[in-house]
Amino acid sequence: MTVVTKQALAVTAGLVVAVVMVMLGLWQMSSYEESTRDVSAERAAEPAVALADNVAADGVITDIYGHRVTASGKYLPQNQALIGTGDPLRVATVFRMDDGRNVTVVRGAVSPGSEVPLAPEGEQSIEGVFLAPDKPYTGGQTDAEHPTLRIQELAQDWPAPLIAGYITLPEDASAAQGLTKASLELPEAEGSPTHRGYALQWWVFAAGAIAFGVYAARGFAREAQKVS
Repeated sequence: MTVVTKQALAVTAGLVVAVVMVMLGLWQMSSYEESTRDVSAERAAEPAVALADNVAADGVITDIYGHRVTASGKYLPQNQALIGTGDPLRVATVFRMDDGRNVTVVRGAVSPGSEVPLAPEGEQSIEGVFLAPDKPYTGGQTDAEHPTLRIQELAQDWPAPLIAGYITLPEDASAAQGLTKASLELPEAEGSPTHRGYALQWWVFAAGAIAFGVYAARGFAREAQKVS
C-alpha cells in the first residue's frame, strides 16, 4: 500500500468519524431545544396562582413569568391600547385589582380598523398566562401606536402602580369578549443543560477526529521519508 493511499485512508477515516460525531452533536442540541420547549409548556400548564400574592409591595415579582395567574378586579376601559404592526392587533386594557394595583391584560386580538369590543363591566375574575414585557421594537417605521407591549411606555400614561408584566387571556375568554385569540409567546426556558453539554462534547470529538486523521497522514509521510 502506497504512502498516499495510507494518508487518504487516514484522512477519510477521520472525516467519517467527524461526520458521525457532528450528527450526534446536532441530535443532542435538538434534544436540548426540545427540553427547553417542554419546560416552557410545563410552566404554562401548572395550576394557576394568585397574581396579587406573587407581587410584593415594592413591585418585585416572584418567578411566575410563563405561569397561569388569577386576578380579581375591574377593567379600566379608558386605558386601552392596540399592540402590534400587522394583522391581528392585540387589545391591551388596564385591569385594576381589588388591592388597588393595576396590571395590563391582553384581552384578545382584532384586525386593524375593526371596532374594538368594550371590556366587561363590573367585578371580574380573570385567569391567563403572565408574561414579562415584550422586547423593544427594532423594525422600521409603523403607524401602530405600540409595536410591542412595553410596560415602561404604557406606564407613562396609565395609572400607577402598574405591575411589570401582563396577562394574556385564553382563547375562550377572548371569544366571550368578542375578540379573537391573541398570540402567546412563552418565555425561553433553560431546559436541560446536559443535552447542550453532550452536543459540545461531540463536536470537540469531531474536531479531534479530523486532527488525528491529519496527524496520522503526516506520520505516514515521515516514515516514508526515513525509509527512503
